[in-house]
Amino acid sequence: MTLQHFFINLSWPQIAKRALQGTGIALLLLSILLLIIGEVESWIYIPILSVSIGGACGGIFFHLVSENLLQQSSYKFLINAFCVLIFLIGFWLSLVFGLAQVGLWD
Repeated sequence: MTLQHFFINLSWPQIAKRALQGTGIALLLLSILLLIIGEVESWIYIPILSVSIGGACGGIFFHLVSENLLQQSSYKFLINAFCVLIFLIGFWLSLVFGLAQVGLWD
C-alpha cells in the first residue's frame, strides 16, 4: 500500500470528529486542573490553545490506529490502552509547552 493510496482512503469527516472529541477531552482535563488551581488569569489562553492542539492530535492518532489495527486485531483492549497513554502523554507535553511559553514552567 502506497502513501498516496493511504490518504485517498481516509475518511476526513470521521477524522474531524475524532479531532473534536480529542480537543473536548483535553479541554475537560484542563478545566479540571484549573478548578483545582482556583484562579484563572489572562495567561491561561496560551495553554488552552496548546492543549487543544495536542488533544486534536491525540484524537487523530486514535482514529488512524483504530482504523488500521482494531479491525484486524484481537488485542483491542491493549490497543485502546496504548492510544489513551499516547493521548495523555500528548496532553501533558502540550500543557508543559503552553506553560513554558508563559513562563510558568521552568
